[in-house]
Amino acid sequence: MPAIMEASFQKAVMDQIETLTGSALTVEYLRLASGGSINQTYSLLTNQGHFFLKFNQRDLYPKMFQLEKKGLELLQNHSEFKLPKVVLTAEHKEYSYLLMEGIDPAPMAENFWTLFGQRLAKMHQKSTSDYGLDSNNYIGSLPQKNKWKRSWIEFFVQNRLQFQEKLALDSQRIDRQTSTLLSVLYGKMERLFTPTRPSLLHGDLWSGNYMCGPDGHATIYDPAVYYGHREMDIAMTYLFGGFQKEFYDAYQDEFPLDEGWEERIEICNLYPLLVHVNLFGASYANRVKAILKRYA
Repeated sequence: MPAIMEASFQKAVMDQIETLTGSALTVEYLRLASGGSINQTYSLLTNQGHFFLKFNQRDLYPKMFQLEKKGLELLQNHSEFKLPKVVLTAEHKEYSYLLMEGIDPAPMAENFWTLFGQRLAKMHQKSTSDYGLDSNNYIGSLPQKNKWKRSWIEFFVQNRLQFQEKLALDSQRIDRQTSTLLSVLYGKMERLFTPTRPSLLHGDLWSGNYMCGPDGHATIYDPAVYYGHREMDIAMTYLFGGFQKEFYDAYQDEFPLDEGWEERIEICNLYPLLVHVNLFGASYANRVKAILKRYA
C-alpha cells in the first residue's frame, strides 16, 4: 500500500463525489488518518462535506468494503446508534475503496455511557431464528464465516473457534497442546452456555470501534456483523480493559444477562484472541492457552 495516495486514484475519488453531488468539488484538506492497520485511511474535508476514505488492494480482501457497507446499514436499520453513512463503494485500478460520512468528535454527554448501554441492549433484542448471517464477511483482515446454524454451540465452535484454530495451527502460531485443550473445551460448551435467542451483534465492539460523535453520544463503526450470542459483544468490551460501569448497569437494566455471564467472558474472548494470534502473531497464544487450561 503506498504511503501517499496516487494522483490518479485521488482524482477518481473526487470525480465520483462530483458525480454524486452534481457540483464542482473544492478540497480544503486531505489528511492521512490514524488507526488504519489494514486499510489506508484519509479524512477529506470539502465544500460538499466531511468524508472518510478507506482503501486497499482489492485482490487481497475481496468484497471487503461491500460487506462492510452491508454491515453498517444492517446496524443502522436495526438500532438507535449513530453510524457513519456510506457514500459509495467502488474500485479504481488495483484498489477498492469505501467513502463514508466523516464523523467529527465531540465531548461526551453526561449520560454517554448510560445511553450507550441502553442502545446496545435494544440492538441485541433484534433477533432471527438461527445464528449467522446470509453472507460471510471479515473480522479485521481475516474471513469470518457466518453459515447459518440452529445451535449457538455449533456456530461458535465450527464458524468461530475451529476456523481460527486451523489458521493458527497451519501457520504454527499455536501448538498441538493448545489444539488439544480447545478440543476439551468444545466438549464442555453445552454445559457452559445457557440457551438464548440469537442477537444482532456488532461483532468487533472494542474501544477502538466507537467514538463520541457530534451529538455527544456513541458512534459505532468497523463492524463484523452477525446474529450470535449477545455475550460475545459484551465480552469484547472487556478485551482491552472494559467500558465504564454505567454502560454495563444500563445494559443490565434494559436487557439483563443470563446468570454466569461474567464467567463466560474469557470463553467468548477466545475468538478475538485467536483472531489476534492470526493477525498479530503468537504473542497472544499464551493468553489463549492460559484460558483453556482453566477448563482442562
